[in-house]
Amino acid sequence: MRPVLVALLALTACNKDPAAGFLQTKEQARNYDCTRFSQEEAHERHPGLVPEPPARGGNFGVKDALICRRRLVEWGERNGRDEVILTELKGSVDDIVRLAHSTAPEKTTWYVDAFYPSPQVSQKISVAARVRLAERGQSVSDHVPVLAAGDIAVLARMPPWKSYGIACRRYFDERVLGAGEAFLGIMILDDRESQLHAGVCLSGEWRWLQ
Repeated sequence: MRPVLVALLALTACNKDPAAGFLQTKEQARNYDCTRFSQEEAHERHPGLVPEPPARGGNFGVKDALICRRRLVEWGERNGRDEVILTELKGSVDDIVRLAHSTAPEKTTWYVDAFYPSPQVSQKISVAARVRLAERGQSVSDHVPVLAAGDIAVLARMPPWKSYGIACRRYFDERVLGAGEAFLGIMILDDRESQLHAGVCLSGEWRWLQ
């Protein structure tokens, strides 16, 4: 979706400002996701929208740029928990990946999966984690480790705090994961909460990250 340049010059009014006011309500304003950049960075990201910073000495009134995109799903249309998870997804995944990265050797191959009631949200979570690991220079597989149907049936009857540790041991007993490979699982542990938890399976041992 084409971004909207909201503000660039300190003294310039903008008729596309998504803030609530005369032109739109607070509810309408909440349907924009906005990020503030320096003019230089905004120009690099969106050269067609943001002009190049002026030469030194000619930057009177220049502050920065606020780049906004209209949300694909308007505020209130999603499930409340999904909304919270997706709104905070970048920060949550950054924290999880940072912790996971510290648990394994540098040349580890990572497998990632998310366990969440909504398949669409689950996919967004796992993709975000894979991308963040790759950005850290890690080797990341597009596949996920899968156990036999009998194992899955037994694990499904166990509480989450117990099932992930047993699943991790089975991954290595059945050679689903091997040396130099780690599994990062991201999940909701309680239907009443809106916080992501995560753990790492490495060498047959499960370690909770948060």
